[in-house]
Amino acid sequence: MENFYTARVHGFPNLTGGLSAEQMTQEGALSLVVVLGSSVSLVGLVFAFITYSLFSDLRNLSGTALMNLLAALFMVQLLYVIGVGGVQDPELCIALGFSLQYIRLTVFCWLTAMTYDMYSSFRDNLNLVPMADPQISYSFWKYSLFGWGTPLLLLAGAIVLQLRQKAGNLLDTAKMQHTNCWFLDHDAFVFGFVLPVLVLLVAVIVFLARSAVTARFTVSMQVDRRTREKMRRKRYLQLFLFLKVTALISTVAALGALAKLTGINAFWVAFNVGHGLQGIAVALCVACNCQVLKIYTRTMRRRRRCNSSGKAAKYWPVGPSSELSKSASLQLLTWEPTPDAV
Repeated sequence: MENFYTARVHGFPNLTGGLSAEQMTQEGALSLVVVLGSSVSLVGLVFAFITYSLFSDLRNLSGTALMNLLAALFMVQLLYVIGVGGVQDPELCIALGFSLQYIRLTVFCWLTAMTYDMYSSFRDNLNLVPMADPQISYSFWKYSLFGWGTPLLLLAGAIVLQLRQKAGNLLDTAKMQHTNCWFLDHDAFVFGFVLPVLVLLVAVIVFLARSAVTARFTVSMQVDRRTREKMRRKRYLQLFLFLKVTALISTVAALGALAKLTGINAFWVAFNVGHGLQGIAVALCVACNCQVLKIYTRTMRRRRRCNSSGKAAKYWPVGPSSELSKSASLQLLTWEPTPDAV
């Protein structure tokens, strides 16, 4: 009897079709990898989301957009786990297929919004310390409308295509159940997901390329060598971070598209493993880079300094001498004005 951990991953031969013991062992091991990898990915995405929500230095416009991307990836991983063992109920299968397509489109829309925000930040801020954006709330609402609203329009088009392909019978889910209800039928998948994702990826690549050119130009404008090196390090760190996240997400989406359109088992294996592990890979990229770790250490030093100063204040005497001992001002250390003679 199949349970949640040993349920077969569709795309492989049927377990009741006379598989050898070795094939059944490999399929069960892959199912276990998918479930465990997805569980670890969910924990990693939650950790990354909490990290960006706790530190005020990360709660800027770029960090808030990244939090929305992490939330969308979390929903993708959660819905993906629901279909691992196969979905037999037609209504649940339809709901799962449409929900996954919407959330996957949301991931790519937020990725596009993040790369555009990086490009506009590099273009408008020519200094190492970025200028405060007075319209940050207005920009965030625009990103939110694009990130969560555009997939709704694409999903509406996918529903129309799904109805046309099924001749008005939306609950005919035989083909969808073969792929664990992770994908819609051919027309709804190609025209409602693959083509829009290709357009979004082209936009992401364009923004990444323009950001690299803009970063190189702004870095070369700096006169001071230390400022120039520090700006180059910060700009390229953010650029490579978005490049890695884009490569991870697009690779998994490409494997899923190839597995759906070709039906080759090798692509199904790679897609299942990649999709199960993409959450933890993205979480490690965004939450364990040197910039975030620097914020960690700076916050810990600040708290340690506050604690030590609070303990020392209990033993300091009250009076002018205590003010002098706690002060770092050169004016007080040189006794200006000169004290009266005794």
